[in-house]
Amino acid sequence: MNGKRLVGIYILEILNRYSGPERKLLQGEILEYLDRDYNVSITRKTLSEYVGEMREAGYVCGMRGIYGTKRFSDSELRLLIDGVLFGQHVPEKPANELIGKLKELSPSGISHRMKHICYLERMNHTVNEKLYDIIDAIDSAIEKNRKVELTFCSFDIHGNLNDWGTKVVDPYYMVTDKCRYYLICYAGRNDDLENRRLDRISNVKILEDEVRTPIRELKKYSNGFDLADYMREHIYMFSGDSVPIAMRIQKKNIGDFIDWYGRDYRIEENNEDEETVLIRLDANENAVFYWALQYGGIAEVVKPLQLRDRIRKELIKMMEKYTEGGISYE
Repeated sequence: MNGKRLVGIYILEILNRYSGPERKLLQGEILEYLDRDYNVSITRKTLSEYVGEMREAGYVCGMRGIYGTKRFSDSELRLLIDGVLFGQHVPEKPANELIGKLKELSPSGISHRMKHICYLERMNHTVNEKLYDIIDAIDSAIEKNRKVELTFCSFDIHGNLNDWGTKVVDPYYMVTDKCRYYLICYAGRNDDLENRRLDRISNVKILEDEVRTPIRELKKYSNGFDLADYMREHIYMFSGDSVPIAMRIQKKNIGDFIDWYGRDYRIEENNEDEETVLIRLDANENAVFYWALQYGGIAEVVKPLQLRDRIRKELIKMMEKYTEGGISYE
């Protein structure tokens, strides 16, 4: 193909790659980049005609020195890059490639200021290289309103993923939580939704002849489904019902509670002279169980009593493991 037919595209690529509000290019520099990067030679008059048309169309800015218009600011790109860098759901190789593409969108060239990118290979990224394909397949099934057959996998003691079984589910939503992708679906149990980690799925088969069960046909969601409420109530993405919870929290640590559960809670007791406050909320019982074990120093579950008793028994087991004379593996 004659390279000169693509001159307009080449000019935009050069402007997007090398220019910005703080780094404007002169015509001579653009001509040099065309020759060096694309082996294309044009006259200054031809370049002026291209640039004039691009300026009218809003693709370039500036007069004496020009630069390409960017859709993202450096601050916005940094947020996106950090999302990829610290997102455990993105495999390492695709993460490297995606970060590279994002850096090229910078209006002022942020590559030299993103020194922490070199630590990517030491981050805890998924080893499931099929994740992108899995996401695309599930997204297609949701769009088509179809069931899917999922093949599940898990790690062995050597850190290798191995398939262990299949299950047909009705897919509804894909969400991220704690840097991991989950599928919210119905697997035919207890007339309720379940959450499955996408990086623990090795294959997706769309069942073209099987229509997905409408979520309103599940008894619990007959009046509708609110994704925001669901995510708030299932902070560790455990499946199961949400129950009324009463919890006593240290006032100075209420921010730790809000970080996990948000501000949708009710104050039951608030004595100004006390250091704690009693609050009520609706949340997944399993999630509160593990949260209470993690934040036992600042929070106490008051109700339901069966959950309080479950936490107590688990703490006794933990204490036995760490008391003198416990099991030794030395």
